[in-house]
Amino acid sequence: MSLPERYARWREAFDVAARSSLRPDMAILDVGAGRHPTIPIAARPARCAYVGLDLSAAELADAPRGSYDEGVVSDVVAFRPELADRFDLALSMMVFEHVRPLPAALDNIHAYLRPGGALVALTSGTFAPFALANRLLPAGLSRAIQKTLLGKNPATIFPAHYDRCWDSALRKALANWGEVQVIPLYLGATYLNFAPPLRSVYLLYEEWTRRGDHRNLASHYVLHAKKAGSVRAETEPGIASESRKAGEV
Repeated sequence: MSLPERYARWREAFDVAARSSLRPDMAILDVGAGRHPTIPIAARPARCAYVGLDLSAAELADAPRGSYDEGVVSDVVAFRPELADRFDLALSMMVFEHVRPLPAALDNIHAYLRPGGALVALTSGTFAPFALANRLLPAGLSRAIQKTLLGKNPATIFPAHYDRCWDSALRKALANWGEVQVIPLYLGATYLNFAPPLRSVYLLYEEWTRRGDHRNLASHYVLHAKKAGSVRAETEPGIASESRKAGEV
């Protein structure tokens, strides 16, 4: 069974949400991107300030030259008062599943944003089969499987907790934000590319979850949340309209 067309557009919902918030002269916080900044230098708005926050100084240092105007070595769950009210946009690409407790991280990001600032994030889901397997297997075995079967570089494999990474829990953790969209994505089959028959069975399950709108079982989520208040510059497209287009995956 071939992969559904939505797999070719796996990042579309994230990119649509991020583009709706980009504008010149803004300050952007990239959470946990390390050596792979979420927005390449050439794609950034004019005169933006781009700050990377990561647990690892080595990860930040391994990013392409000029990726960050400033690097902050810190756990996102540890509040950094010097970052409060500094940013117009916070980005996070496949990081929140590694964070615990996630509500503390979201509260900190909320504090780092200026009024009207937005968070755009992509995270794996707690109840996706690959996430369940990752938590059940010993850490060493999980790393070996990911290296051997998925071709992942062991240096890029980090412990995953999937703390509150399902639809209803994410909405609860974002309850203090002004506008919130949690967009479920159903994209877990690529973890089974090494076993085509098993992947075909999984796709049948995934279609059931998607068509039945079982959002807590989604493999991934795009979060697009806006802090209450007015943005400093001209108004961008509304979250609801952008997310409606992004959700068609």
